[in-house]
Amino acid sequence: MRINRPASLLVVLLFVAVVVTGIFGTSWNTVSELPENPADPSNIEGIGMLIFTQYVVPFEVLSIVLLASLIGAIYMAKGEGNR
Repeated sequence: MRINRPASLLVVLLFVAVVVTGIFGTSWNTVSELPENPADPSNIEGIGMLIFTQYVVPFEVLSIVLLASLIGAIYMAKGEGNR
């Protein structure tokens, strides 16, 4: 398998540019306290508000890590038996 290093570097740089632009170019809304909903004691809506406001950066980083591990697992499962 031949790897085109300049193209790989370009893809990596584009990916990093998109992630950095997404992190620093977004105005993040935050909540000062967990919104309470007396009708729903599980407060799923409040947890969702926190995930997508205060904890959005760790959530996005975790998403990228899980996506990378999924792609890696698919690549490893494919193996080299197709040659």
